[in-house]
Amino acid sequence: MKRIVKWFSSFGKNQDGSSTVEFVLIFPAFMFIFFTGFESGYYMLRGVMLERGVDVAVREIRLANGAIPELGEVKTNICDVTLMLPDCENSLQVEIRPVAPVPGGVADLGTEIDCIDKSVDPADAVLSRYDTGSGNQLMMVRVCALAVPMFPTTLLGAGLKVDTQGHYALVSTSMFVNEPGLSTDREVVPLSVASGS
Repeated sequence: MKRIVKWFSSFGKNQDGSSTVEFVLIFPAFMFIFFTGFESGYYMLRGVMLERGVDVAVREIRLANGAIPELGEVKTNICDVTLMLPDCENSLQVEIRPVAPVPGGVADLGTEIDCIDKSVDPADAVLSRYDTGSGNQLMMVRVCALAVPMFPTTLLGAGLKVDTQGHYALVSTSMFVNEPGLSTDREVVPLSVASGS
């Protein structure tokens, strides 16, 4: 019994491996904070790049002198600037439609944000509106881009709302007014992409 008590006493005074214990306790917390910060920065960078891409695309639409831009052209203009989204054009949902302002109130932009649903066949996709409007109309451009978290187990990555494929949505909205001389009989061109992700 004395031998056991002596062993426990010497074991309690022994400081061998104390730095390893500190490392094991502190290193995971440090890396968790580091990866969460990195994920936050990358998320914000993607969001800023998407905002910039939408601004450039909207400027191209406004300067098109009444020409109806093709969906592929709008997506290309956005993706040429938004460099942080892999498979950018196949991950974008672009919605362009007129917004009717309420006199003395705020225009209803709608709460439903359409994103591509990659879990369905594109042939079964729900169509979204792509209407370039007419002269003097207030227009809304809303873009939803899908991205995958780099570190999905971090605080931010685990807190993001994702679809069935693990993509989270980055949404950018912009507004502009059509020039007065634009044609009033422009056709509505539907998008062949799915909604509701």
